[in-house]
Amino acid sequence: MRDLPRRATVVKVDDAATFIIRPNMAVKLAGIQAPPMGTEESRRAKAELERLLLRKKVEFETREWDRLGRSIAFVRIDGVDVNKAMEEFLESLRSESP
Repeated sequence: MRDLPRRATVVKVDDAATFIIRPNMAVKLAGIQAPPMGTEESRRAKAELERLLLRKKVEFETREWDRLGRSIAFVRIDGVDVNKAMEEFLESLRSESP
């Protein structure tokens, strides 16, 4: 069963696909695979997710919970589909790579 959409403030971004909301709950963007940590792509993608979400109120709909206890969710902010925006951003990074 899916949860109803929820609203919360993003307090930290862990990587290009995972962020923390109050009160200390991890949310992972459904369908998004973050680039490997320590790479330029990872740094740029994390910065993009921070630009979109950090210290802002988001709406999210949990589809499932992973083995780490994270909410796997579809996320929106001000009408923007964050999952799709990050998918497109990551695709643009991949197309820049040799």
